[in-house]
Amino acid sequence: MQKKYRIILIAFIVLCYIASNVLNSAQVHAANGKPEVRTLDPIIDQVTQQVLLNIGTNGFNPNAKTKTLTTGGLYVNWMMNDPTQVNKVNPSSNDDPPTSHDIQTDLFYLNTLAEYKYLHPGDTRFDQDIQKISPIVHYEFFNYSIPKGWVYFYLLRDGLLLNDTALVSEANMAASNYYNHWYDTSINLLYNKTHTPGIYSVEHSITAGVALMDAGKRWNQPTWYQAGKATLNTAMAASYNLQSHLFYNNMLVNSDGTEVVLNDQAKASTQGSVVEALAVAYTLEHNQQYLDVASQVLQSMFVSSGLWDQANGGLYFAVDLNSNKLEQKYKETRAQAHALIGLYRYNQVMKAFGRPQIFLDKEQQLVALLTNKFYEPNYHGYFYRVTPNFQIFSSKDANGNPQLENYFTTEAMGLAVDAIQQTEIPHLSF
Repeated sequence: MQKKYRIILIAFIVLCYIASNVLNSAQVHAANGKPEVRTLDPIIDQVTQQVLLNIGTNGFNPNAKTKTLTTGGLYVNWMMNDPTQVNKVNPSSNDDPPTSHDIQTDLFYLNTLAEYKYLHPGDTRFDQDIQKISPIVHYEFFNYSIPKGWVYFYLLRDGLLLNDTALVSEANMAASNYYNHWYDTSINLLYNKTHTPGIYSVEHSITAGVALMDAGKRWNQPTWYQAGKATLNTAMAASYNLQSHLFYNNMLVNSDGTEVVLNDQAKASTQGSVVEALAVAYTLEHNQQYLDVASQVLQSMFVSSGLWDQANGGLYFAVDLNSNKLEQKYKETRAQAHALIGLYRYNQVMKAFGRPQIFLDKEQQLVALLTNKFYEPNYHGYFYRVTPNFQIFSSKDANGNPQLENYFTTEAMGLAVDAIQQTEIPHLSF
């Protein structure tokens, strides 16, 4: 049976490549050209190489399943100093099954490989890793339809950096599915309509809206573009808190189109993702409101909200916009990564249009934090979260027993390396 599954997988991948060639010409011409490369930071290079070597050595799970098929893929996590201990530290259970798999981490991994290869075209040490993970990602994200807009941009960027037309086709398919399955023309919003009332993650719907804008322009689909712009504007109007200048985390959508805040938290990771999306939206639409809101969010994140730890650096998890209580028990690695990417993309837009860049000191501090305080230099990885002073976080398992979260997560590793490598690629247009 295992042999049969592998034959099916191979056949499926071949069909994906054949299908992708139908759109090949349009996709290649849709790219805005590859970004320029500047002098590389040796510290970023060293951290990136060490993380990729760690994932290549300890992170691949040959028993990982996708859609009931054993495809292989990355472990969710593994113990820092004992990589045989895998898929642990799940608050809702004692552990995850050996076949547990999060396809998003495979996409993060391929993205870090693609960026590294682009930045180091003569370095072949990770070529086999690219060849190993690429067909798995093809299978996992073929006809992807969950309304998470960031997936579109990762597929597109990886496809263009690796000259992989199948990945670019999958980005096109994802955008098509966002529009066809999740966009509600009656209220001009892309959201999860399977719930009653409807629901959406602010981060996901806003990035999906901008993804439709980009895809609509890239593939000459004006209805996509207008739906994306409408989604962005509708979600912004409902989920942006004008007093704190931060975005809520989740929203409910009633049948009449009215929206209610579902989660009063303003997570640092959400703010970073939204700022990135607004920067991209401005390059497409040149709507000054997008830059103004992005600027206000950055000011709140780094100065007025308390999210930024003025003493030690780094962003706390969240602030409650109802009680103004700061959630400061820990700092998420992904929050620093999203904040760095959002700030860097915003400043690249400002630079391109001859405007002053802001918080360059915070940009440098975030790079330093992700290559030092958040990075474990002895075993070469990233934890999901750390204490406010960057120690290993201790939580409780499903039985209420203390547990050290000394597990490297492939989500944190992929996002952190993506963030620091993006700062080495100016003028990234996708």
